[in-house]
Amino acid sequence: MKKLFLSLSAIFLSLVFVQPVMAITATPSATPTPDIEEKYKLIVQENVSSIAAKLQEKVNLMSLVGYVGKITTISSGNLTVDSHGVLLQVTSTTKTVYFKNNSPIKVTSLAIGDKVIIIGTSIKDGIVQAKRVSVIKDEPILVKTTAVIAKVVSVDIKKKTLTLTINGADQTLALSKKSTVKLDQLQADQVILGIVKEYDGNLSISRAKTL
Repeated sequence: MKKLFLSLSAIFLSLVFVQPVMAITATPSATPTPDIEEKYKLIVQENVSSIAAKLQEKVNLMSLVGYVGKITTISSGNLTVDSHGVLLQVTSTTKTVYFKNNSPIKVTSLAIGDKVIIIGTSIKDGIVQAKRVSVIKDEPILVKTTAVIAKVVSVDIKKKTLTLTINGADQTLALSKKSTVKLDQLQADQVILGIVKEYDGNLSISRAKTL
C-alpha cells in the first residue's frame, strides 16, 4: 500500500512540473528573424526616401522663376535678356531646352531681338540658370507679358476665369483672346506656370502648364 502511494505521488509531481515546461516550449517565439528585420528596415528606408523626394520636389517648384524679355546678346549658349528694362544674365546647361511655336529648336536658332520666356532657377540677383527658353511672338509695348509660377485658388468655368495667388495676393484672371488654357483640366491647389498679359490694367492668361 505504501509503494502504491509513493507511485501515485511521483506521477502527480511529474505532471505538476513537466506540464508547464511542455506548455512553455510549445509557445512560438515572437522574436523577429533577421530576414524580417531587414524587410522592416527596407520598408522604412523606402518611405523616408519617398517623403524626402516629395519635399525636394516642392522646394524645386518654389525656387523656379519666370521672365519675359528680348535677347540682347548671345554667347556660347548664354544670353543677356532685357526684361522690362532689367538686364538678366541667362546661363544654360546640358538639360536646358529651347522651343519656338511649341517645337524644339537648337540654341543656335535663337537670334538677337527674339522675345523669349525664360523659366529657370535664380542663382543670384540678375542671374538665372535656364531650364526652358521659349521664343514667342512679339506684341505691342502696351501689352505687358510676364511668366509666373502660381498656385491655383479656384476655377470658374462659367465665367471663364482663373484665380491665382501671385506674389502673395489672389488675382482673378480672364482668358486672353487666343488663350490655350483649358480650365476643366485645372483645379485648386495645383501649381502652374502661367503666361499672364496685362493691358490697360487688366490681367488675362494665355497659357498654363501644371508643374
